[in-house]
Amino acid sequence: MKLCYLFMLVSYSVGSWSMDARVKELFPSATRIIELKIKDTISDNPINTKVIKVFEKDRPLGYMRSLSTTTGCDSACLPLNYTTFYDKNGTFLALRSKEGLTKIGHAPFSTEDYSTIELLVTMDIPAFKKIKHPKQLTDALSGATLPQYKQLVVPGAAYSTLRIYLYNLNTISFIQQDIAKK
Repeated sequence: MKLCYLFMLVSYSVGSWSMDARVKELFPSATRIIELKIKDTISDNPINTKVIKVFEKDRPLGYMRSLSTTTGCDSACLPLNYTTFYDKNGTFLALRSKEGLTKIGHAPFSTEDYSTIELLVTMDIPAFKKIKHPKQLTDALSGATLPQYKQLVVPGAAYSTLRIYLYNLNTISFIQQDIAKK
């Protein structure tokens, strides 16, 4: 009976979410998840409206949010499909992308690029809060990242960096509100 109960907990899912490898990688002791609704205020097509709260029995372990969005530009940029993970206090832990993130010219993110984006989302970047459109990060003719933003973005991925950064801020704010409800 205990084995059956454990299997049911590990198999528990909400919508398309389950105790898959993404959950178990960051939260190995997870036994259940719940889906929370979040308002997507960043995308023109607000489809990123779920945050998953991860538990070990009744003890919160952390949160995760899978996102599928554009870079915010109207060019031939590939979509951003990734998941961010946070501890129970809302501190960013990691970013994972099964499909892989890309840069200008559809070049794949390197291991160093993933490390850079994970560092950047943990920083306070006031300049990003002033940007109304991702194209403000780049030269209108060449598409090159403007000099004042070069140190604030993954090289060749200014639009992606901004979009990931903004979603991270949005998610952390939501998690902080969820924690405060207790």
